Amino acid sequence: MTETNVELLIGLLVAAFPLVAVARRLQISYPIALVLGGLALGFVPGLPHVQLDPNLVLLIFLPPLLYWEAVTAPTDVMLANPGQIGMLAIGLVFATTVIVGIVMHAVVPEMPWAVAFVLGAVVAPTDELASAPVLERLKMPRHLIAIVEGESLVNDALSLVLYAAAVTAVVTGVVRVWHIIGFLFVAAIGAFVLGLFVARIAVEGWRRVTDTQLQGVISLLLPFLAFAPAQRLGISGVLSVVTAGVYVNRFTPTVLTPSSRLQLVGFWETFVFIANALLFLLVGLQLRTIAANVFAHDSWPAVLLYAVIVNVAVIGVRLVWFLATEYVPVIGGSSEHPEGDWRHALIASWSGLRGAVSLAAALAIPLTTASGAAFPHRDLIIFLTFSVIFVTLVGGGLTLPRVIAALHVAENEPEETEDLRRAQNEIARAALARIDELARDNRIDAAHASALRKRYEHERLLSAKASGGDLPEAEEQHWNAEREVIDAQRRALVDLRERGEIDNAILRHVLISLDLAERRLHR
Repeated sequence: MTETNVELLIGLLVAAFPLVAVARRLQISYPIALVLGGLALGFVPGLPHVQLDPNLVLLIFLPPLLYWEAVTAPTDVMLANPGQIGMLAIGLVFATTVIVGIVMHAVVPEMPWAVAFVLGAVVAPTDELASAPVLERLKMPRHLIAIVEGESLVNDALSLVLYAAAVTAVVTGVVRVWHIIGFLFVAAIGAFVLGLFVARIAVEGWRRVTDTQLQGVISLLLPFLAFAPAQRLGISGVLSVVTAGVYVNRFTPTVLTPSSRLQLVGFWETFVFIANALLFLLVGLQLRTIAANVFAHDSWPAVLLYAVIVNVAVIGVRLVWFLATEYVPVIGGSSEHPEGDWRHALIASWSGLRGAVSLAAALAIPLTTASGAAFPHRDLIIFLTFSVIFVTLVGGGLTLPRVIAALHVAENEPEETEDLRRAQNEIARAALARIDELARDNRIDAAHASALRKRYEHERLLSAKASGGDLPEAEEQHWNAEREVIDAQRRALVDLRERGEIDNAILRHVLISLDLAERRLHR
């Protein structure tokens, strides 16, 4: 990496902060602001030429981002809806690839069928890297978010296999249908096995190594160890990483130390933010070069017409598919439709955002075929892919909250709120029961037991406030007083540092405990 590239990356990170701040002030998802900001920066004179290396996206950015999305996704709800997610990750991807391919061959007759299917496979998968920051702001029903995120996590596998098969057909001029089907089966099974194997090694490593830093290193290496061998073996690296993330998510509460969990949450949240900022800014910066290449061969009215047709095809197929899965029993619906199902289907179809995965696949198209000829319509495919990313991410992301409001879908999470209340009450009851056992065994004295009982009874009452309930007046005063006590402790700690009686290392160490106490209080 050259010095110019390093300076560019630093400059992009600096530019990301005001863009994200504006996005949060306007209450829009920050990837939208970053793509628009990248577009604007792309036309600033004097900026160096930007070429987003697809191998960098696939090997450096994609594995850890996929891993963190898999770890934080509502996997229990996803596993409870395998049929719906499977219909989207397999059926909808295949349908989108075929329909877009047919449409493009119809409007551009000189485009070979295999080339048209390359475009279809590139724009078929939704992108969890693009959709997650948008969806996390919207308090939609939990099962709906789980289905959309589950689709985004696993649909890359099929789309990339179809993409590879179509590219191979263009480059070699040979199409082997049964080879494609067999490869798809092997890629899925192999990725699943590899992901489980790597995840199990990580879990056993965490059991035996309790050092905080070493546990963090295992967490960082895990997605790369799941992805790189899969790519080398020709199986789905995406599915391997997702499998590993879902598996280890079941064990991290027991095999990671509390300090490791705290540090890793902060690390991964920061890493994901920086990676998303760079990716979406770089996506926007690509447009100037891509557009120049396309308009050098095709007229801009024709190219814009192609973009409109492709976007209508992509969005239309998704909308029809979701409505069909709700109302056509053969496809996956049922004869009984609770009120609001069609609304949920419309919202889920509107959430089909595309992002860096589609762009990386388009940029990875070879420059030439086996005969040495230029890959047909490569620049046009890249431009149309960017148009789909722009329309679904910016257009879909900005309008989705308005669609939810227009459909009168309640923006609340009763299932999650109820689960939170149940969990908090249950752990408080477990603490009180254990205190009684310790008191009966004379392992703590009566005064200590009484103090602990008051503390956990207080925690139980606070859980009612965290879930939206009301506290008794005395407990409300206690809650406010505890918050003020923490503020006073923090001020005293800073004063000690200002007087030179403690250094920054001690301040940070103690400040973490105060921050955790306040976080627990507000939660």
